[in-house]
Amino acid sequence: MDGYDHAAIKSKAAAACGWNFIVLMSRQGKIRLSEFFSSYTDSQKKRILRDIASDVLPRQAKMCNIIEKGEYKFVYRRYASLYFIVGAPVEMNELIVLEQIHLFVEALDGYFNSGKFCCCCVLCVYYRIGLAYLCFIFIPLRV
Repeated sequence: MDGYDHAAIKSKAAAACGWNFIVLMSRQGKIRLSEFFSSYTDSQKKRILRDIASDVLPRQAKMCNIIEKGEYKFVYRRYASLYFIVGAPVEMNELIVLEQIHLFVEALDGYFNSGKFCCCCVLCVYYRIGLAYLCFIFIPLRV
């Protein structure tokens, strides 16, 4: 083990940002990275990911970036070839979530040292998956 209590860190991250989950998905619908801050069964996770793919991907660029779905809503932004999709509680302010997503992308960009939002390229996330995962866990604690 690495000495970290990952469950406690995820719990603090969820409390800090208020998200239920965050998913990075390519334009083709492939999940590149996902982190669930609340507890879900595997079947619930698969249903959520299927809902994201069917609801977010076919939307036009000029359509609203918020989709209410049951007890949470999908708030998303597309950067280059990746969608950053957050599952937020219905009562949470969508504009704050959009700002948090942008802050998260800027943090990833800073860690990847590109200066041009290269972190939104699938290859950057794919080849630096460990760093991207650490950002998923630790960045919400600083938001």
